Amino acid sequence: MAGLFALAGVFVAGAFAMRLLRQFHERRRPHALAWGGSLLLYAVGMAALTAGLWLGWSSPAYAVYWFTGALVTVPLLAVGELHLLAPTYSRWWWAVASAVMMVAVAAVVVSRFDAAALSSATADGGIPLGADVLAGQPAYAALQPLTLTGTVIVVVGTVWSAVRRRRPAVLLIALGVVIAASSSAFVRNDLDALVPVALTSGVAIMYAGFRATVANRGPLSARAGTHPT
Repeated sequence: MAGLFALAGVFVAGAFAMRLLRQFHERRRPHALAWGGSLLLYAVGMAALTAGLWLGWSSPAYAVYWFTGALVTVPLLAVGELHLLAPTYSRWWWAVASAVMMVAVAAVVVSRFDAAALSSATADGGIPLGADVLAGQPAYAALQPLTLTGTVIVVVGTVWSAVRRRRPAVLLIALGVVIAASSSAFVRNDLDALVPVALTSGVAIMYAGFRATVANRGPLSARAGTHPT
């Protein structure tokens, strides 16, 4: 069942990513490109999670899962939020995105993955804990600075946008991010079956918030190209 939830997350995140990238193609909004890239990586991470649950965990599968899900998805969402909050600094935000990607790639490439922890999770049909697989490794050390900072920016930024623009539907995006982030707590507490549920539910709620916000803009806002938050 957990694998099915993870697979569903692939399609939800993929659909969300395509919607955002199409918006970027039509309106050239930088935040849509950052968010679209983030959700595309989210879909890749869910695919790696599906493969790990159904086929077993290998170092390459966990590397993809960790890189996309733990290290870069939330920071890229934060970059998109920064584009909305301070669009005049767009070049700086893209520089931040590039730096995050380079740090994350380097951290994963130089890290060693504990084969015993991966094998144990495979035997149990669960999800390996990052602290076990990457204990003392750069890929684990990068988790808190990247993800915690990104989560704060996204949540605070979306709440502020919802209040300032009087669009309560935007709060669903923040709620979705928080729910998806709760998946790490489930892994730490041996509630692996709830991880795909949280990840898929989180991205589905984010997508619902995005769609509701766009739908509520009205024809005048749509013609003006007003962004969704």
